Amino acid sequence: MHLLRTTSFAILLAGLLFPVGLQAQSPRSQSRIILDYVEQDKVYLLENLRSRITKKSEKTVVEALLAEDGPKAAKLFLMQLENYPDPALDALSRMRLNAYREALGQNNTMADLSQTSGFILQFGSFGSYDNAREMADRIGTSIPVSIFRENGLHKIRSSNTFSSRREAERAAATLPYNSFVMEQR
Repeated sequence: MHLLRTTSFAILLAGLLFPVGLQAQSPRSQSRIILDYVEQDKVYLLENLRSRITKKSEKTVVEALLAEDGPKAAKLFLMQLENYPDPALDALSRMRLNAYREALGQNNTMADLSQTSGFILQFGSFGSYDNAREMADRIGTSIPVSIFRENGLHKIRSSNTFSSRREAERAAATLPYNSFVMEQR
């Protein structure tokens, strides 16, 4: 009987000290902070965040954003897309790869970047970042989204990329928000 009480006590104590599932918790995502810094054009703040990032997709994107060498950054963005896909960051990597390609004047000549095409959903454009963030937070409960600054507007777009227009249209039909399908290159 004494042995049974001791064993029960040990099990109870172990449960209190090491709650079930604690060891299996995934690393805390920093993707929202990364996207906010990019949106606010405060990429330099990522240097302070760098040491807290544990997800490989986030580490790779931050290294790419902080890289001062264009080809190195492009390789890192491509590596993130191919090796560490992350719905929260894929659209950012694609946009940066496209901007790099356009800066080089290589519209469709970089075969290794051809995998970055697909279709995305756009939910709206806002002059105010705060309004875009508020709407993105609401939409984000249904589908992962990101905010991108383009032509002075804050555009809310799906983080997921769809392989066909039809697939994107089917996804849009299931959502409680209006959107339109656009090609992502």
